[in-house]
Amino acid sequence: MPTTTSITTTYAGEFAGKYISAALLSGKTLADGAITIKPNVKFKEVVKKISTDAIVKDATCDFDPTSTLTLTERILQPEEFQVNLELCKKDFRSDWEAVQMGYSAFDQLPSNFADFLIGHVASKVAEKTEQTIWGGVNATAGEFDGLTVLMAADADVNDAANGAETSYTSSNIVTLLGNVVDSIPALR
Repeated sequence: MPTTTSITTTYAGEFAGKYISAALLSGKTLADGAITIKPNVKFKEVVKKISTDAIVKDATCDFDPTSTLTLTERILQPEEFQVNLELCKKDFRSDWEAVQMGYSAFDQLPSNFADFLIGHVASKVAEKTEQTIWGGVNATAGEFDGLTVLMAADADVNDAANGAETSYTSSNIVTLLGNVVDSIPALR
């Protein structure tokens, strides 16, 4: 007896996967490969972190294993988001592009408008994703914790603001860049 498969859906349009993928991956940070994309994480994924103290020591005749090695982890957990946009063809029947929709009750959105709309929505999704990657706050609807939030919470990250500045403005950017330079380890 074959396996019984039941699919319940109200979806009646074309497959939108390629549009969703393009929208999510077209922001500058992701498109330029500035961060690693971990595809197909269904629930959670563990990323190992390693940190050490000053492991290079002055040479002696004896071995002195006083360095420290710390293994920790960061949990990656996907969040689900959606685009809340639904269009009714009826609303476009009296629009200036109505002639392009056809003459029957089973008319279609004009392809040039549909292409424009898909591109517009994709660019908005990409823009929101880019903003969230850097400055997102998980407590805000439609966002996850961005890199600035995660780095501020991580004790292993040198903070350019040194806890004093709360934003990056034209009046404090020189100070913040100076803080970054001051926190760079000296090369000897």
